[in-house]
Amino acid sequence: MAAEREEVLAGVERIVLAIPGVEAIRYLEPELKEEITRLELLAEQNGACGGLIPFRNAGVWAALSREVSLMVVGNPHLIVCDEGLLYMMDTSGQVLGEYVPPHLKEEFKREHPTASFLSDDFVLHQGMAAQGEPYFLIGEVSFPYLDNVEGITRVTSGSISTMSDDRVRSLMGLEGHARWTHLVGFDLAP
Repeated sequence: MAAEREEVLAGVERIVLAIPGVEAIRYLEPELKEEITRLELLAEQNGACGGLIPFRNAGVWAALSREVSLMVVGNPHLIVCDEGLLYMMDTSGQVLGEYVPPHLKEEFKREHPTASFLSDDFVLHQGMAAQGEPYFLIGEVSFPYLDNVEGITRVTSGSISTMSDDRVRSLMGLEGHARWTHLVGFDLAP
C-alpha cells in the first residue's frame, strides 16, 4: 500500500512539474500543514482590506481538508482557474460583489449593465441591501491539470494568504516577487 501511495504521488509530481509556469512543488508534511493552518487562521482573524472586512478562505480550507496537500510555486506563466475566486457576501448568503476575470469582463458588462466596477476586476451588484455584516469569500477553485489522474480523487485548490505564501517560498528558497504559490489538495483513491 505504501508503495502504491508513493507511486501515485510521484505521478502527480511529474504532472504538476510539467505544467507551464510551475517552478517547484512541495507536499505538506504534517508539521508544515499545521503551520499553514495556523497562518491561514491568523490571516482570517486579521481580515481583508487592512482588517476592515472579514473574510473566509473556503478554497484553502477545502484543500487542507484533503488527505494530501501540496504547494505549487509558479511564475507569471502559471495559469490556474480564476472563475469563482472571490465574492463579497452577506450573512444571508447573498452575493453583493465578485471578481470578474479579465476574459469575462465584456460579457459580464453586457449581461449586467447596471453593475458597478470598483476596479478593473471587481464588481458590486446594484440594488442589493446587505443583510448583516459583509465579508469576502475566497472560493474553492478547480485544478483541471489533475482531473482524471488515476489513483486520486476530490481534487481542489485555493489561494493562500501572503503570510503562508512567504513562509513556503522561504522554506523552499524561492523568494522573490516574480513567484507565487497555490495550494492543491486531493484524496487518494480507495
